Amino acid sequence: MSTVATLRVPASTFVLDDALARHPSIEARLLRSVQVDSASTTPSVWVRGNDATLVEPALRSDPSVSAHSKVVSSKQGGVYRIGFEALSDPILRLFADTRLTVVDSYAQGSEWVFRVLAEKRDSLRALTETWEQNGLTHTVERISDCTEAADPSRFGLTEAQHRTLVTAFREGYYEVPRDSDITGVANMLGISHQATSQRLRRGHERLVQNALVQRLTPEFPF
Repeated sequence: MSTVATLRVPASTFVLDDALARHPSIEARLLRSVQVDSASTTPSVWVRGNDATLVEPALRSDPSVSAHSKVVSSKQGGVYRIGFEALSDPILRLFADTRLTVVDSYAQGSEWVFRVLAEKRDSLRALTETWEQNGLTHTVERISDCTEAADPSRFGLTEAQHRTLVTAFREGYYEVPRDSDITGVANMLGISHQATSQRLRRGHERLVQNALVQRLTPEFPF
């Protein structure tokens, strides 16, 4: 079964480490999947910062950038075609392995975050094992099967959590003042007060985590 994973790596192991470190407000995003078969890549990258005048100087001075040209302008930066210096083999594998697809990527501060689609979990495991063997620091933040990822309305909720949250909403649990309390929601569901409370708490936690905390990238500025 296909798997979606969120991976985090230090910017120092990929690209734009200097630009991101010198200017914390600068954000970068690869605009599409980059599948390559060599260590030289020239992707389109959306780069922006609080001060747009800092973006191009930051790109010019970054050691990982061999060339760059602006394709689209925006108030805070724009889309650039960027030529990067050779990537290390372990990182390159993420983009060269045909069993893996980088569906989203975003960087700010000291790290890059990748959302990766793997045909099988074994493909993802092989990648992370290669990174570990080469001493590449990384974090696997979340792994989910595509059956879960394909339903974004659930935000990673279990069926029971989804049903409980929806019932609570429909019964007026979130109204001010409330039209129902946990006991009322529990009675509607036919479960205990404690079980309802736990489902609500864990459901709220997953909603915040998956809808807010793990939101990978901001909206495009153009």
